[in-house]
Amino acid sequence: MKTWKIAPLLLGTGPRFKCFITYLKNPEARVEIAMIAWLVFNDDERIIIDTGPSSSTNTAKFHKPIMQTPEQNLEMQLKRFDTRLDDVRMVINTHLHWDHCYGNSLFKNAKFFVQKKEMEYARNPLPCQLEMYEVKQEEVVPPFEGIDFELIDGDAELAPGIKVMLMPGHTPGCQAVSVRTSEAVYLIPGDNIPLYDNLRVAEGSPFIPNGIFTDLEKYYESLERMKRFGFKILPGHDARIFEKTVYPS
Repeated sequence: MKTWKIAPLLLGTGPRFKCFITYLKNPEARVEIAMIAWLVFNDDERIIIDTGPSSSTNTAKFHKPIMQTPEQNLEMQLKRFDTRLDDVRMVINTHLHWDHCYGNSLFKNAKFFVQKKEMEYARNPLPCQLEMYEVKQEEVVPPFEGIDFELIDGDAELAPGIKVMLMPGHTPGCQAVSVRTSEAVYLIPGDNIPLYDNLRVAEGSPFIPNGIFTDLEKYYESLERMKRFGFKILPGHDARIFEKTVYPS
């Protein structure tokens, strides 16, 4: 079986109150988060996991501001790994919040995968989460509309060494992606684990949830499942991810 490499792609940064992403912890602290897409590749294939936010101008209008340099877009980031947008044949969205799927429309040759439960919720979320999906807002087309998704119902293997697992919590249809590399199996959990700090708990304690969630009981079940796997976890918004260019290095 071919093994994969994982390259994080930086698509912007922005300040946040830490308690928003480490539930009920560090209420006064602030953290600079990264907007991340993931290029998963081997000699023959290119897969993208999550596709990031829209432009900083659009983001400032509808969401919390982010900063983006001219190089922090998908096309430029992929060039660093000798990859073009048209080389990508598969896009996996961990969930459909605005900062994880805005770049989907750039990939003209790809198949798109998301959980069925996520699509259902994205079109009719709780009132407090409408903005996260950009639904039911004037003059806004949600970024997931117009994409021909293949809907997954639960766990599935999408390619040799690439598996998705339904992990409800941050959203009802959030999914984690496991990637088998030459060194270990890595887990890309999306916003269920936004920071390394969500993982830093005492032995025997559960991981710390994101402060944004839909079902806390199911979330803890998903966090426990992740812990049992023992995979190497790559958090969804931690800027420290970029201490390495490729995993494994």
